[in-house]
Amino acid sequence: MFDTIGQFEEQFNKQVFRITFKNRDFQVVLLKRDLTKNMSEFQILLDGLVQKLKKENGKWNFEHGEDQDLAEDIFRQVALRYRL
Repeated sequence: MFDTIGQFEEQFNKQVFRITFKNRDFQVVLLKRDLTKNMSEFQILLDGLVQKLKKENGKWNFEHGEDQDLAEDIFRQVALRYRL
């Protein structure tokens, strides 16, 4: 955990997103500063773990390929906040 925080410590004063998915609460912090409509991947800190979201065939997925619905909900919240 220390290694993760050490890599991205300047990012931890950024806005925190809270998402409820299937009756479970998640905390998300963006680890990328410049978000655009044309981006195809970005990293987040999801409940203390670094995850990469990738856009494939018009849908957002985690790099590890699981929980596509959670990835879509996370991107929806980010897109609403940053007006993407």
